Amino acid sequence: MRPQRIVLSRKAGFDLQAISQALNGLPAQSVARPGPWGNPFSIADVAAETGLDHDAAQAEAVARHARWLAGELVADRAAPSLDDISATLGGKNLACWCRAGTPCHVDTLLAFANK
Repeated sequence: MRPQRIVLSRKAGFDLQAISQALNGLPAQSVARPGPWGNPFSIADVAAETGLDHDAAQAEAVARHARWLAGELVADRAAPSLDDISATLGGKNLACWCRAGTPCHVDTLLAFANK
């Protein structure tokens, strides 16, 4: 099974692991902020810095995350190594708060974790 992106929810009864198992039988890992896997480039900060609207700022934040992982940008913490991403996140569904169908750093992490 190919790992996929899951959208987190605050809805009563939401069970990330149960949803992940039902989706494709794989375990799940939240990669949302706060935490070592969260995108250090927030949509709000990018919008404030650039004047972009929400959708464009979200796309830019995701692009910056990819550049950070590639060592092209500096953030408030060091980027995890590609080996750490693969070892820790490989073979898992990854979850974040971004709406389905919108850019999300999960897509970048999934690509690096499951090469």
